Amino acid sequence: MQTRTLRRRSRKTLLFTGGGGAGTQAMLRLLRGSYDVHFADADSDAKPYPVRSGSWHVIPMASAPEFIGQLRRLCRDLSVDVLVPGVDEELLPISRARDTLPCDVLLPSTGFIETHLDKLASHERLRARGLPTPATESLSDHRKIPFPCIVKPRRGRGSRDVAVVRAEDELRAHLVLCRRPPADFIVQELLEGQEYTVTVVADRGRILRAVVPVKVGIKRGITLRAETHHDDAVMAACTSIHAADPVAGCFNIQLFKTASGDVKPFEINPRISTTACLALAAGVDFVGCYLGGGRRDRRGLAAFRDGLRLRRSWHNQFLA
Repeated sequence: MQTRTLRRRSRKTLLFTGGGGAGTQAMLRLLRGSYDVHFADADSDAKPYPVRSGSWHVIPMASAPEFIGQLRRLCRDLSVDVLVPGVDEELLPISRARDTLPCDVLLPSTGFIETHLDKLASHERLRARGLPTPATESLSDHRKIPFPCIVKPRRGRGSRDVAVVRAEDELRAHLVLCRRPPADFIVQELLEGQEYTVTVVADRGRILRAVVPVKVGIKRGITLRAETHHDDAVMAACTSIHAADPVAGCFNIQLFKTASGDVKPFEINPRISTTACLALAAGVDFVGCYLGGGRRDRRGLAAFRDGLRLRRSWHNQFLA
């Protein structure tokens, strides 16, 4: 990846894609004191209420031929310093074109993205590096994973088409309801314990700068109730994942810590997550960490506020 020299301005300009997401309002409030912040989305009606019109931009869908060209022009027109993609479908097109963009891109390497967007390939990559993961098989080959278990798409986000199934007939019924072929799915060991979603940040030199575990309370596709939790075992497991495959940028690890203390990652999202705003509120500026700034603890990681809780609600906007 080509490393760019950022413009020498007192305030950097950030552009987040997926700007209609659950974390946008918090990101704006927490970042605007330090950065000029802009948001882009393919849905023109998705603008959150607090985002000013001048900071809201409509871009094509990632599948559109003009997507990269229009995103490139937008980054140039806004003098963007750091582009922060937030939509799975955009990650590979942006990563493959990053050397043509006039800004830094807060994403891991293309190979890392390709691997972890595919949940079966992600599991196999972690296993090959000797890292613990839940038992995972393609649906067509599943033999060893007992019921109850998790069935989920190999590619997807937001818990879409994910279910706990307790018998073979439930599994087949799930496929019928989803209207997708068996090759699209994996079967995974059902883990029990405390779920965590962890923000991991490495700088442009691939040096680990932040690991922020968030203990999940309520999850409905996205995390609705959560709390930062300084758990040494969780942090050590995430540090090991980065050490086994060091990349620059920001990504998210979803894992369970079992009652016996085992830590097993079940999914890696190669982008920021909706709970990155909680890490930010807890004192970890993930953009600053990527750029090499911020205060660090004795391990070289950004310090964060322990026990900070997230409670998500909704703003209802009525338009004439």
